[in-house]
Amino acid sequence: MTIFTRAKAAFSLKVMIPAVIIVLAAVGAYAMVATAPKAKKRAPVASQPTVETATVTKENHRVWVPVMGTVTAAREITLKSRVSGDVASVSNSFVPGGYFAEGEEILTLSPEDYELALSEVQADVTNAEYALKVEQGYQNVSAREWKLLQGSTKASTSESELALRKPHLEKAKADVRAAKAQLKQAQLNLDRTHIRAPFAAMVQTKDTDIGDNIASQEALATLVGTDEFWIEASVPVDRLDWIELPVNGHLGAEVRITSGSGGSNSVREGRVVRLLPSLEDEGRMARLLISVNDPLNLEGKPGIKPLLLGSYVSVQIDGGVLADVYAIPRSSFRENNKVWVLTDKGTLDIRSVNPVWRDGDTLVLDEGLADGESLVVSNLSAAVQGMKVRSATAAPTDSGEPAMRAEKGDEARDGEGS
Repeated sequence: MTIFTRAKAAFSLKVMIPAVIIVLAAVGAYAMVATAPKAKKRAPVASQPTVETATVTKENHRVWVPVMGTVTAAREITLKSRVSGDVASVSNSFVPGGYFAEGEEILTLSPEDYELALSEVQADVTNAEYALKVEQGYQNVSAREWKLLQGSTKASTSESELALRKPHLEKAKADVRAAKAQLKQAQLNLDRTHIRAPFAAMVQTKDTDIGDNIASQEALATLVGTDEFWIEASVPVDRLDWIELPVNGHLGAEVRITSGSGGSNSVREGRVVRLLPSLEDEGRMARLLISVNDPLNLEGKPGIKPLLLGSYVSVQIDGGVLADVYAIPRSSFRENNKVWVLTDKGTLDIRSVNPVWRDGDTLVLDEGLADGESLVVSNLSAAVQGMKVRSATAAPTDSGEPAMRAEKGDEARDGEGS
């Protein structure tokens, strides 16, 4: 064999050996793929939307009419003096915000002039009473003289009255009455130098002080009664039918008043006492007066904050009780007066309802639902009558995780069989 022939044979072996290896590898790979176990295909399971539900039950629901109102004074006066004079003394409480019980002295005027006037009038009374007694003595003398003259002369009635001095007696009695009336007036004027609170009150403004010379009927202060405040509340006219008004001897509706802000809110009770005769000029709403006792909490009840004049407060008026109704959350009420109910068959039932009452968070229905039904309170992106839905509180179904675990078990058994 020549050198050329040996080189050609070596080259052929180098080419053929890799080719044989590649072919054998391809055949082996094909055999592995052809004999591998095949997973069974399952039909896709349609997923059901999950909703949150609440079970509805008939109940008796108390209605509260929510309104807003402004705190005003039930009693407010401008305190004035009935007499003139210099302010001699003032109470330590005679400052803005100072409190006075009914009849408590606020200030006094200099009494000297009125004490002198009283003494003069007392003297006039004494003189008038003296004159009356003298005249009564004359009466006795005149009566005896007239008795002696009656037998010899015949006199008219007027002549007899003059003879008996009856007009003189009447004048003396009138003088006594007039003097006593002046004495009473002088005593009143002296008493009026002591100016007192006409009712339990707090000083809102102070307009005089010690040493000031004041005239009769001059303003001294503004007083606000502390036993009671009013709240003037604005109420939609169509809500008046829900509110008990104080007519025909009936008490007005009870009221809850919330004042303050944030976590410092204070709730107290009141009562409707008046329906004002005119509507608001701007809002055309009815106006109610609500009475609140001890508004400044002078009794010191714990947890009660004082109501301040001019405060804007939240008011809830008792509108009575609705019997055998369904109170549902506003989140369950849909557009066009609809609610969604999850039926026992797991389908969505869309119903039309007509609420008999609604407020901020609650709607009240008297029909359209039944005891024990599941009301949908969560949202769906596209709700359709009769669509399949699942409650978030229901047990898992075949379309959930247990079905997925069953599929994995089938696959394992198929692999063992192969």
